[in-house]
Formats: sequence, structure tokens, C-alpha cells
Amino acid sequence: MRSEQIGGFLMEYGANSIVTPAPGAETLVAQLGLDPERVTCSAAARWRYLVRDGRMRGLPLQPCRFLLSDFLSLGARLRLMAEPFVAARHDDETVAHFVRRRFGTELLDYVVDPLVGGLFAGDPEQLSIAAVFPQLKGLERRAGSVIGGIMRSRLQHGAGRARGGPGQRVLSSFRQGLGTLPRAISRQLAGRVFLGHRVEAVQRRADGHRVKVRHGGDARWTTADSVVVALPAYAAAAILYELDPRIARALAEISHPPVAVVFLGYRARSIVHPLDAVGVLTPATERRGVLGMLFSSTMFPGRAPLGHVALTAFIGGARQPQLATLESEELEQLAQSEVRQLLGGRVAPVVLRAHRWRYGLPQPGLDHGPRLGRITALESEHAGLFLTGNYFSGVSTAACIQQALDTARRIREYLALGPVRRRLVA
Repeated sequence: MRSEQIGGFLMEYGANSIVTPAPGAETLVAQLGLDPERVTCSAAARWRYLVRDGRMRGLPLQPCRFLLSDFLSLGARLRLMAEPFVAARHDDETVAHFVRRRFGTELLDYVVDPLVGGLFAGDPEQLSIAAVFPQLKGLERRAGSVIGGIMRSRLQHGAGRARGGPGQRVLSSFRQGLGTLPRAISRQLAGRVFLGHRVEAVQRRADGHRVKVRHGGDARWTTADSVVVALPAYAAAAILYELDPRIARALAEISHPPVAVVFLGYRARSIVHPLDAVGVLTPATERRGVLGMLFSSTMFPGRAPLGHVALTAFIGGARQPQLATLESEELEQLAQSEVRQLLGGRVAPVVLRAHRWRYGLPQPGLDHGPRLGRITALESEHAGLFLTGNYFSGVSTAACIQQALDTARRIREYLALGPVRRRLVA
């Protein structure tokens, strides 16, 4: 989560929004006094665009309108309607296998594949359906059908939710970007948060843990009753190797393909497209250079000065990891080319900024569930050690916050045991 003001534009280097309702995230925002700073996604973002045959196509979100649209072929729509008659499977499988089996190849290629690319920078042929879309697999397991399970849920919970009443998903952020959240937490914890310090190792002691911390050129060891490792899996692996190589090896097996973010600011009149959406996603079968683009200034106010628009392009991920390692100038040229071809960008942007993440989002494959089980079991062998992160519960902002709150509760319960009882647990 990092936000930066650039000449009147606001660039998000990582996460762009919080999906609500999300009780944990909303409670945290309220406790930090940030409710007045919240902004919700504009009503102008009324479409979802996907690319097909080299051009952007608006995708209706309502099920009936989707089935009546010509985005999918007639054969694909008939195949979609046959989903309730497909036999259920209860074991885990890849996202691609699940969607192909239940809905057909065309929906996979032109709807689910770009969605997976946009949400996870991932490849549906590699990701576990139980890990990344547990609700869909859960519907199949409980109701024998995804469509049948959704219809049953709507009947049980009333028509209000189906019409967009309570429970509707909303994208939200803050006036100064999502970076507002960690900044507010840091202010509240002033004097207890030490920025610019790198943890290099964790070791076990009879009465707790030792943590090696480097600040500048100096390294020192400090002691702790409890250690919570809230790092990405690859970084957690590096500092936990001395403590338990088994945990480190399991964490290191989780793939994090690189991803690049390119922010583009244009004069509004230089873009032909109305930008009346959250953004656009591109299927792998279209063989384009970007995973997708967010129409940042359409989503939230304050992302661009008056008379200007802001776009955020994402490049690389599991689909094309080599592209994310290009030099900044090459990334910027690639993003500009996509804007010209898809959005009719007629002149150069007034603001252009690229950022490369060497390690992007975790990619939970079919072995992810068993691996997490091993990590959790090994963690329990080290009393006072707690692991948390987006590789456990999902990559969304809300999921990370909820995972952190759950971890904090576990730590409180452990520390409440007192020193004597904690030694017995160890």
C-alpha cells in the first residue's frame, strides 16, 4: 500500500481499493478515525470492459443481460445454462479445469482468465479453485451446482440482496489514497514502530525469541516474548531459516511472479474512450502486453486534476513475467501503446511513472492447501511464533486486514497465559 501525489495526480503503487462490506476493515477504519476520509467508487464506473478480437467490449453485470448479450457465442451461452446439470466434484482442481468443466472453454478464455489476471496476476491453469475462489467451489460442494447454489442463496436471503440491497459489494478508498491507512496506523503507534529497520533472522530462546535487527550498518539482537512475522512468504522464508528450515522451505515454495505498475496521466480531451468503467481486462488469448488497466480517475475523486484523467496499467505476472522486468522506459512505451490501441489515446501523457515489483502476488496452486497445513503444524511447534500474510487468507486488502486481526487475537490469548504457562506450552 503506497500512494504518491505527482503533479496533482495520485498514483497507487500497490492496492487500489477495499472491497466492502468487510467487518474487520470497516472496524479498523472507524477506530483510526478515517471514516470522513473514505470515498466510494463513482457511479460513472458503470461498466466492466473486456477485450475480445482486439477491441474493448462492455460486459453487462446482470445475469439476464449477460446471457442476452453477444459477448459470448450462442453455443457458449447455452453451455453456461447447462451448468446445473454437470456432475459435482468435491476434490480440489485448478481454476481452469473447474470453469472448463462446469461452464465451458469460452467463458474460461474470455471472462475468467482475464479476471484471474486482474485480481491475482495469475494463470488459471495453475491456481487452485479452492484457494482463490473458495465460494465457487463451496457452492458446487454444497448444492451440486454454482448457479443452483446462487439461486438457492438468493431465495433464502430475500430479493433485496439480489436487487443490490444490503450486502452489495462496494469499492472504497481514501481521498489521499490507500496509503492513508498505513500512515494512520503508524501515527497511532508512534514510538512503537521503528521504520527503516530490517529483520534478518529469528532464533529460539528458552524464554522466548531473539530477533536480529539491522539499522543502517549496525546489527543487534533483541529479545521478544512473541514474534509475529507479517512478511510476504518469500521474505518470511529468509528470516525463519535459522529458526526452522522446514518452515522456510515451505514458504519459499510459494511462487510470486514479478509485476509492474505503470501510471499514466492524460488531458481528458486526448482520450477518445469515455472511461465509463472501473477498467479493462485482457484475456491471455488476445496476446496483449498488459494484464489490464484501471480507470483510476473514474473510480475515485482526486486521482487527477480538473480536465485530466488517470490510468493505471499492470504488466507481467504469471502470464508474462518477462515483461515485468523490462526497463522503465520500455514499460512506459508498452502501456502507452495499449492506451492508443484500446482507448484512443491521441497524444503523449503529461505524467508517466513505472514501478517494478520483483515479487508480486502469491500464486496458490493445487499444493497450497496441504502446504499451509504443514506450515501451520510447524508453527505450532514454536510457542510464541505467529505467521500471517496474504498467502494465508487471500490477497485483497480486506482479507489481509481480517487475517491480521485474527492473528492479533491469537497473540493476545497466548500472552494472557503468563510466563509460567507459556513455558509449559513451549
